[in-house]
Amino acid sequence: MEYGWWIWGLSLPTFLATYVYSFFLASKVAYESQMDCKPKFIFTPKDVPYCSDIYPIDVFLISLKTYPLSYLCIASGMFFVLYPLYQLYKRLFSKRLLLK
Repeated sequence: MEYGWWIWGLSLPTFLATYVYSFFLASKVAYESQMDCKPKFIFTPKDVPYCSDIYPIDVFLISLKTYPLSYLCIASGMFFVLYPLYQLYKRLFSKRLLLK
């Protein structure tokens, strides 16, 4: 078995473990006072009545800023999706070269 498939198998649990933190971050922001949470908003309008109305993109950006393991989440998620596609492309491309 190739090392790439081992890493691919480990990338899903890594992605899920680091992705779950964004849910906890969203719940933390929801319980903050209005004066604390509204300066963190980038895309969410400042006139929302509750901090729990934060847009998901803001949760994502806040997690990138405050929790550096979010970058691991992005990298492992991309590897989990793109590595099988790369292997499929490589296998199909090599078969085309053999047919010519």
